[in-house]
Amino acid sequence: MQNSLQQSIQNAAFHSENKKYDNKRPLMYCYGCDRRCSTECAKLNKNKDCNGLEFYIWPDNNSYLVEGILPYVREVNDKLISQPIVIIDFNHKNIDCFLSKNWLDCFKNMRLILVADKKMTAIAHYWFYNDTVDTIISAVIFYDDTKDEIVAKVKNSFLAKITKPAENKPKLSTNEYSLFSFLYKGELPKKIALKNETSVKNVYAMKKRIELKLGVLISRLSN
Repeated sequence: MQNSLQQSIQNAAFHSENKKYDNKRPLMYCYGCDRRCSTECAKLNKNKDCNGLEFYIWPDNNSYLVEGILPYVREVNDKLISQPIVIIDFNHKNIDCFLSKNWLDCFKNMRLILVADKKMTAIAHYWFYNDTVDTIISAVIFYDDTKDEIVAKVKNSFLAKITKPAENKPKLSTNEYSLFSFLYKGELPKKIALKNETSVKNVYAMKKRIELKLGVLISRLSN
């Protein structure tokens, strides 16, 4: 099962399409039982007679991720939280979905588990510490997590527990993430330097630090 999920993360680039948030909750379908109720049904309390775990996968167009993560959720026997869980396909092909500072607003009153590929490790780690009161990121599943680590993160999320990422995982700082967003959107370092009243040299120095943490050039992140 571990290899299945790791393979799903590594192959996400080939089985996910870029989507952008419009600050509205996306229509999602629950994987907790065969009925596959939508978020709209849940909001209207139409699934009150369902005994399955309420959890969603978004986007769910990556069959590798869906097939890889489901066995881990099926091992969950207890749930202490009332909020639904959303497993987020946090791979580099979906990067445009996560550039907005408000993307978490799409999932208010939900708990998120980010499933990050290698390129997105530092960005997922950043967002873990920048979630909101209304949208809690309970865990980040990294591309190199062991089976036991994945099982624990999934189970703890349903038990309302937070699993902090290991300190040795790369993480962008607030300033680094802000600069990364500008650079990824195509803004030139000179323009960024003028806007932030700093030198072009400083911008390039921070850009280098960011790319070391990402493990890839920013210009090649979505490839």
